[in-house]
Amino acid sequence: MTVEKTIHTLIPDIKNLISEGKTDIDEDNIDIFLKAITSDLKNFLDPKEKSRSGYLRMSSIGREDRKIWYDVHNKTQVKHPPELLLKFFYGNIVEALMLFLAAESGHKVTNQQEEVKIEGITGHIDAMIDGAVVDVKSASTRAFRKFKTRTLLGNDPFGYIGQISGYMDAKNVLEGGFLAFDKSTGDITFMMVDELTKINATDRIKHLKEVISLDSPPEKCYEPVPLGVQGNYTLSTGCSYCDYKNICWKGANNGSGLRVFQYSNSLKYFTHVEVEPRVEEITNEL
Repeated sequence: MTVEKTIHTLIPDIKNLISEGKTDIDEDNIDIFLKAITSDLKNFLDPKEKSRSGYLRMSSIGREDRKIWYDVHNKTQVKHPPELLLKFFYGNIVEALMLFLAAESGHKVTNQQEEVKIEGITGHIDAMIDGAVVDVKSASTRAFRKFKTRTLLGNDPFGYIGQISGYMDAKNVLEGGFLAFDKSTGDITFMMVDELTKINATDRIKHLKEVISLDSPPEKCYEPVPLGVQGNYTLSTGCSYCDYKNICWKGANNGSGLRVFQYSNSLKYFTHVEVEPRVEEITNEL
C-alpha cells in the first residue's frame, strides 16, 4: 500500500531517501539544483549584491519596528564582513539541497524563488512544497531547537513568523512553514505555520509604512540583559545580531559606546561594565 506523500511526511521521506538512496535520479531536479547553485554563486561574488538600499522588504516585516526604520532611513552603507557573507552563501546552498531532496523524495516542489507582493511590498518565496509555502532555514543547534520544539512562536527575534506570514498571505494559502537544517548535527525538521499561528501581513505592512514615515526612530527594541550577578549588562540576542546596534547604543558605557568581549561561544556586547570580564576585549570588531 502506497502512503500518500504530503507536507506532513516531508521529513521522514527525505531521511528515508538519504538512508536508502536511489538510482533513478530525476535529471530535471538535478538541473534545477545546479541552476540554483550557479545563480547563488554569481550573486555571491557580484559587488552589487553586497550593497543594500533602504526600502521595506517582505523578508523583514516580522522584525522590530526600530530596525525596519533604520533599514529605510540609514544613509550609511551597511557592509557585512566576508565571514557573514560566506555564511549567507552557505545557507543558499543548503536551501537548494533541501529543495532538491524534497523533490527527489517524491514531493511536489514548485514556485521556487517566485516574486510575490502585498501592499506594494515585494518578496521572494523559497518554494512551495505540496501546496504549502516553505522557507528553508540553515540554523545553529540552538536556533534549530526552536523550530523543532515550536518555541519560535514565542521567541522570534529575527521575525521569521512575520516573513512566512507575508509569503502565505501573498499566495493566499493556509499552510506554510520552515524546513530547518541543523548545520552542526545535520538534523532536519519541519515547523508548520497555519492560520492560527501566522500574523496578518497586510495589517503589519500598513503599520510599518506609518513607522517608516516618522522623522525619528521608534523606541529601542529590547532592554539590556544582566550577565551574572556582578552588575554587567549585555545586549539581548535580537540586538546583538542587528546591523544598527552601534547607532542605537552609542550612549552605552557612559557615552563611549558598546564594548565587545570574546567569550568561548560568541561575542558579547556590553552596555555597562561594572566588573571587567576575564576574557579578551575586541577593539576592532565595531
